[in-house]
Amino acid sequence: MSDWRGDDEFDAEWARPLGGNEPIDVGGSSSADLPHWTEAATGEVPEVFGGDDASNTPPGPRFRMGDSDWAEDDLSTGEVLLDDSGAQPAGRAGRRRATAKPTRKEKRAARKATIIDPEVEVDSGYDAGYGQDNYDDFNSEPGALEGVQLSRDEYDRSDEPKGTADLGSRLVTALIVAAVALLAFVIGRTTTVLLVTVIVLACAFELYEALRRAGYHTATVIGLLGCGSIVLIAYNQGDAAFPLVAMLVVVFTFLWYLLEVVKARPTINISLTLMVFAWIGIMGAFAGLLLRPDPAGTGLLLGVVICAVGGDIGSYFVGRASGHTPLLPRVSPNKTLEGLIGGAVTSVVLGGIIGVVLHPWADKGILAGLALGLVVAIAAPIGDLSESLIKRELGVKDISSFLPGHGGFLDRFDAILFTLPVGYYLALQLFS
Repeated sequence: MSDWRGDDEFDAEWARPLGGNEPIDVGGSSSADLPHWTEAATGEVPEVFGGDDASNTPPGPRFRMGDSDWAEDDLSTGEVLLDDSGAQPAGRAGRRRATAKPTRKEKRAARKATIIDPEVEVDSGYDAGYGQDNYDDFNSEPGALEGVQLSRDEYDRSDEPKGTADLGSRLVTALIVAAVALLAFVIGRTTTVLLVTVIVLACAFELYEALRRAGYHTATVIGLLGCGSIVLIAYNQGDAAFPLVAMLVVVFTFLWYLLEVVKARPTINISLTLMVFAWIGIMGAFAGLLLRPDPAGTGLLLGVVICAVGGDIGSYFVGRASGHTPLLPRVSPNKTLEGLIGGAVTSVVLGGIIGVVLHPWADKGILAGLALGLVVAIAAPIGDLSESLIKRELGVKDISSFLPGHGGFLDRFDAILFTLPVGYYLALQLFS
């Protein structure tokens, strides 16, 4: 009977135990009976041979001279040779080493590099191509809770004490924006809705660009077309046009990835495209709805904007002067409870004034103005914190730096976006 080596004769030399001196007697058979697994252990162990001192031996394959190790009586004998040929070990030729996946620490470092230099492209796993081979290369974890953690000094703008120069730039920028907005309100509804459309497009573009720098590949063209068109259509057609525009944006966003206009992971990028449209486009379109009534539309929108901007200013100065209780340190380390209360009080007071002096809110009296200030005081901080949540996830201090002292358009109008729907539905109840 042939054994596993193909030899007809069993060589007892092959049965030599590792540490013993006598071969195993298998009685002429090519196999030996092993003890049953239930039997107690014998305590026999093989001898451990001493070897060469390898403390000074460089790593690498080692070979022995002489007969096969299987036939050696003493494995400690034989000259140890080092392989300095540089050849690959047997079985490795032609095999390409797989690229190791980056660790979370490496990905966080790459994200931080993007913050330092926004022009540097960083692969976050949402790279071109989404075939099965490419899916295996996606290393990011979009559902993970951890993100780039900025320090308290790096992160938030709202209640952070600023230097005199920075405060001056904030003031100058705010005055310029206010002058342009008031001019549009004075000229009329058409000019105002065009200004609103430009602001909405600027906010959406900034956020899409921030997502691109973070490694995502959104359908930016579709999102921008949706954000701009829904404001104008809402102004001309009313809220009945919302479902049609929203449906078209959803359909064309899916087609963007079905037709491979951009090759990227569809699920996360479709979601982000529609998030920006819903957040900035749909919420911004409520400004168009507020402007629809003629000639009261400008007064309706102006009342909401005054309460929102006034509340933000009050929150800033109260938080700067006396803020010490963190509001949501995980999201925005520098926003304080005192700043929140100061902003809310400012919004309500301004709402009461609007209910006395600003048409058409004044037609319903001071209670209508106070109600406006109250709903704005609730919605505005949610909008501000929501943007802070996204910035924390993206690892950026500001969405952009277009407005000196304020960051970007979205940094300035984040609170207003959330106040537009509540202001519209309050006006709908009061004036319907």
